[in-house]
Amino acid sequence: MALFSKIILIFVFLLIAAIALVFSLLNFQPIEINLYFTSIQLPLVVALTIELFAGIAIGFFAAFFKIFRLKAQYAKLNKQLDKSK
Repeated sequence: MALFSKIILIFVFLLIAAIALVFSLLNFQPIEINLYFTSIQLPLVVALTIELFAGIAIGFFAAFFKIFRLKAQYAKLNKQLDKSK
């Protein structure tokens, strides 16, 4: 059963990769991004990729700080539990 689920996972990954490749090839026209002080021109697919990785990084850091805070709370509650015993 594990082999079947791995095959399905690989198939889904390849399908998503193929869709992403077609999407990037269809959106290669140049765009201009205004940054107030300057503007830059780059292909749309590059801009979308930068935004994707920026979103992933922001989500990672938000989750990291949430996990860090929960671990600190867990340690504090664990100390309180040890003191009460």
